[in-house]
Parts: sequence; C-alpha cells; structure tokens
Amino acid sequence: MYEAIQREFYPSSHQYQKETAAEIPTFVIGANSHGCLRKPTEDNDFVTHHTAIGSCQFAIRPSLLNPPPKLPQSALDMLTALGSTGLDVTVTNWSDLHHRLLLKLAANAIINPVTALADCRNGYLAAPPADSSTQCIDQGYYESMQSYMSSACAEISAIYARAHPHLHGELTAQAIEDYVLHIARITARNCSSMLQDVSSGRQTEVEWINGYLVRLGKQHGVPTPVNTLLYTLVKLKEAARHHSAYE
Repeated sequence: MYEAIQREFYPSSHQYQKETAAEIPTFVIGANSHGCLRKPTEDNDFVTHHTAIGSCQFAIRPSLLNPPPKLPQSALDMLTALGSTGLDVTVTNWSDLHHRLLLKLAANAIINPVTALADCRNGYLAAPPADSSTQCIDQGYYESMQSYMSSACAEISAIYARAHPHLHGELTAQAIEDYVLHIARITARNCSSMLQDVSSGRQTEVEWINGYLVRLGKQHGVPTPVNTLLYTLVKLKEAARHHSAYE
C-alpha cells in the first residue's frame, strides 16, 4: 500500500529538492498479529470480532530524501491510546519491522489463496487433521502440497533477494517455509481472511498480496509462475461468485 500511495501522490519524489522534501509526509507503518474475524450482520455493517491475542508493531518508514524523522505527535498520541487497550503495542526500527512485514506477506501469499481455493482452515496446510477422517485422506496429497509450498517459498525468496538484497540472508526459502508452517500451525483452526471474503462474495486482497509479488518479480526480472497461478485462480473464483450463468 505504501508503494501505491507513493506512485499515486508522489510519482516524482526522487526528483524533489531539499526545499520541497519537507512537503512529503512521514509514514508510520504497522504490523498486526491479532486474530480478527469479520461476521456479517443483517444490515451488512462492518463488524469485526477480536478472536486471538497478538501484538502490534509500528515504525517510521525512512525517506530517501530526509534523515529518519522523529515520530509525529499525532502518531505518539495514537500509539499511546492503542497501548492503553492491552493490544501489546511497541515502536521498533524500520529494519526489524520490514523483515517482519516481508515474512507476513509470504505467509499471506501462501495460506490465504490456498485456503480460499481449497475451502479449508489454515491447519490443513501444516499437517493432516489428527482424527479418524485422516484414514480417508490420500497422504500423498500432503506430500505434494508440501512440495508446492516449498516451490512457492523458493519463488518468494528469489523475489526478495532481488528487491531487498540486504535482507536476503534472513529471508531464505527455508526461513520463509518455516515461518509459513509456524503460522499455519498456531492458527490451525482459523479461517483465513481470503477464505472469508470468497465465502461471502466480497472482493479479496489477492491484488495486494500475490498480485503485488507478481508485479515485484516482474520489476526485478524474477519469474513468478506459482504466484501468478494462485493470483489467477483466486481472481477466477472471485468472478465465479459474481456470475451465476453456469449454475
């Protein structure tokens, strides 16, 4: 989203002189790991339920034109208010938050589309369900799924290596896969936001997840067949939900 705002409102920011650089606002970026579930209402109101405790981290996005600015007073007031709610709010440096955001993007790019397409909870990506129904499931399916997941993680790692080379040592394919599986396990009973959106006939965020990775890969000359396939299938499922000609 930050890149989209920059393209839309500050397309020539790299050409700004020092005297106009101050006109570019300070961006405070955040990451949230709390569990949330949107539940429909009769009036179609936006009602979200807090389902799991996590944390919130914030950092100032550095500017290429200015030294790292101080946190604006308005942002301090916001963070103080959030901190009083018990949401475990912290302010960190951009490097640490950027690393966390890239891992979260990778997890979302795998867990969200796969669960939306398969209509399953997150835990199915980590291991077969430990109940009697496991005997009826082809175990080879899970092995194939793990292979595809490894390919997706390798693809995302290759994109990050070109786009964010300073973090390449921390964002290896294995590190990404370990993180994705960890998230799938600790959120095993959860329905991903993309599955909720598809089930409710809403537009998903695939454009900003897999679509973003496809565009980033293209920008840096990295092929993205896995993310392109996931993106295309989710968009197809979105369209199918809005057209009933073949039902």
